[in-house]
Amino acid sequence: MSGSARPSLDDLDLLVAVAEKGSIGAVAQERRLSQPQLSRRLSALERRLGTRLLERSTRGSELTATGQVVVDWAVPLLAAADEFSRSVQALNEAAASDLSVAVSMTIAEYLAPSWLGRLHVSNPHVHVSIRVENSRRVIELVEAGDYELGFVETPAVPAELAHRRVGRDRLMIAVAPTHEWATRSGPVPVTELAETELLVRESGSGTRFTLDRALQRHGLSLREGMVVASNTALRAAATAGVGPIVLSSLALTEDVAAGRLRDVEVAGLDLQRPFTAVWRPERALSDPARALLDVVGG
Repeated sequence: MSGSARPSLDDLDLLVAVAEKGSIGAVAQERRLSQPQLSRRLSALERRLGTRLLERSTRGSELTATGQVVVDWAVPLLAAADEFSRSVQALNEAAASDLSVAVSMTIAEYLAPSWLGRLHVSNPHVHVSIRVENSRRVIELVEAGDYELGFVETPAVPAELAHRRVGRDRLMIAVAPTHEWATRSGPVPVTELAETELLVRESGSGTRFTLDRALQRHGLSLREGMVVASNTALRAAATAGVGPIVLSSLALTEDVAAGRLRDVEVAGLDLQRPFTAVWRPERALSDPARALLDVVGG
């Protein structure tokens, strides 16, 4: 078939839409075309291909046998064209060298600065903007397409998102030196932990999700004491002796090393969790996004 006889993708898309809806009028309304305009385009497509594609009647429009074959060929062709367009868009985004990333709070505080430093060394032309939210909100932003890439600290990632594990973490339970658990010789029973008011992050955070799930494995639930969406505020409350705190070991290691807090062992409680990068699989990652993932590793 010569280039002049090649059908346009837009006309093939209209044919597929009519096949799906069975009505030229419905497709015309959906695409904001007049019915005569759409009919003329479909007739021109039939002339270009040299075959009848639709049987038109008062009951609607049905594909001919040849029309069904053409539609079967057109569907993967249109999908490939869409992927081509997305890939070109990704190339344009890469050329701009701008990257927008949504990052959960613990990762933003303790890991993202070093990641961005290494990225700047390897790719100094890349400019990164970061939005800091809890893990649930990061996932929502990536799902909505508002951010190309996200980093979360929750073990559960929606199946519809592509993901890559980029690290591991452990939640730490710690108390001020004056707390009774600080001098206990053995581990704290998990039942006692569940009965104690704790200083914890808010629902939706990866830290809270990990703690809740760990307790649920024992048939227990959390008893909230102080709930704050800030690692720094919780640390201040814990060092002041308000109560036991549950946070990432990244957030508490310095306080424990300085003697401001004491690490507490809880019998049989698994508080390990992954750090995970997430993105929409149908969208080709831009070069800056791939460069950041290369720096982060995993």
